[in-house]
Amino acid sequence: MNQRLLRLLRLHDATPVERAAALWTAALFFAVLCAYYLLRPLREEIGTAFGKQNLLLLFVQTFVLITLLNPIYMLLANRLPTSRFLPGVLHAFAASFVVLAVVSMRVPPLPQGAVAWSSVEGLTAAFFYSWVTAFVVCGVALVWVHAVDFFTTQQGKRLFGFVALGGTLGAIVASTVALLAASLPRAWVMLAAGLVLEIAVLCHRRSLRACIAMVGGDERAATRVAASGVLEGLRLLWRSPYLLGIAMFVLISSVAATSFYYVLNDLAGSQIASDQDRRALFSTINLCQNLCALVIQVWVTRSALLRLGLAVVLCIMPAVTLLGLSLVAVVPTIVVMAVFEVARRTLQFAFDKPAREVLFTPLGLEEKYKSKAFLDTAVLRCGDLVGASVNDVLVRLQVGAVAVAAGALPFVLVWGGVGWWLGRRCREQET
Repeated sequence: MNQRLLRLLRLHDATPVERAAALWTAALFFAVLCAYYLLRPLREEIGTAFGKQNLLLLFVQTFVLITLLNPIYMLLANRLPTSRFLPGVLHAFAASFVVLAVVSMRVPPLPQGAVAWSSVEGLTAAFFYSWVTAFVVCGVALVWVHAVDFFTTQQGKRLFGFVALGGTLGAIVASTVALLAASLPRAWVMLAAGLVLEIAVLCHRRSLRACIAMVGGDERAATRVAASGVLEGLRLLWRSPYLLGIAMFVLISSVAATSFYYVLNDLAGSQIASDQDRRALFSTINLCQNLCALVIQVWVTRSALLRLGLAVVLCIMPAVTLLGLSLVAVVPTIVVMAVFEVARRTLQFAFDKPAREVLFTPLGLEEKYKSKAFLDTAVLRCGDLVGASVNDVLVRLQVGAVAVAAGALPFVLVWGGVGWWLGRRCREQET
C-alpha cells in the first residue's frame, strides 16, 4: 500500500501480515453488516406497523428465539472450530433469507396499526423481525470472536478501529442502497442480503489465512475447539468478576439502547404517515450514522484507544446517554430524536464497540468462544427485553420523560463506573 494511504487508514505502523489480517477481517465485517443494513429498514418498518403497544411482545419473541439458539451454538462450538462453524452459520442465514424472500412474495403486506398476530402476515412479519435481530447478534458476535482469537490486546487497540471501519463501510453501502430502493419489493432486498452473506464466507476464508500467517503460520490456531463442556463458558462467567462486569456493562447498554429505540419507533409511527417514508427515514438515519462513524473510525478511534485508554473510552456512551435522556425529555420530536440517534449510534460504533471487543483479547479460549458468545447474544437480548418491559410499563403508566430521565440517572452512573473499572482491569491483565 502507498505510505500516504497507510497513514490515512492508521496502518502505517502495522506489519504486512497485520495489515492483511486486519484488511480481510474488515472485509468480512463489511459483508456481514452490509447484509444486515439492507434488512434493517424492513425490520424497523415492521416495528412501527405493530406499534408501541406490541413492541414488548416482539422483544419477548426475539429473546426466546435467541435463547433457544444459544444451546445449539454451544453444542456446535463444543465440536467445531470457528474456521468451520462461522461459515456454516453464514450459509444457514443466507439460505434462510432466500426462503423468507419466497414466503414474502406470497404473503400480503402488513397493515399499519391493525396487526392481527394470528394472521399469516402478522406471524410472518413477527418472525422476520426476530430472525433479523438473531442474525445480526450471531453474525457480529462471530466476526469479533474470530478477531479476538487471533489479535493481541495491543494489536486490538491499534487495528480494531480499522476492522470496525470495514463494518461501517458495509453499513454505508447497504444504507445507501436501501434508501434508493425504499420502494422495491421486500423479497428483492432479502435475496440481496443472502447473496452478500455468501460473499462474507469468501472473505472469511481469506481472513483466516491472513490471521494464521499473522500468528506465525501455525494452522493449529484455526483448528482449536473450545471442548471443555457446553456449560463451561457460563461457569467461567459466573466465577469471573471481570466477565460479570462486562455482562453488567452490556446489559445496561442494551437497556439504554432499547429505551431510545422505543422513543424513535413511537415518534416515527405517530409523526410520519406512510410506510415508504418511514423506511426512508430509518435508511437515512443508518446512512448518516455510518458516515459519521466512518470519519471518527479513520481519524479518532485508534488514537482514543491508545492515548485515552479503554477506561475513558468506555465512559463515553454513558455520558452521551445522559445527555440524550435530557434532550428527549425537553424536545420530544422526530427530528430531534433522529439527530440524536445518529450521534448516539455513531459514538457507539466508533468508540464503544471496538473498546468492548478489546476487553476480550487477554482472555482464554473458553471465555472467547463461549462466555463472549453468551454475553453477545443472550445477555444483550436480555437487556433488550428488560428495556422493553420497563418502557412498556412506563408507557402504560404515562410517566413523563423528565421523570424517566431522572430515574435513569443512577443506572447511567453505575454503567460509567463499570466501564471505568473494566478498562483498568484489562490494562492490568495485559501487563
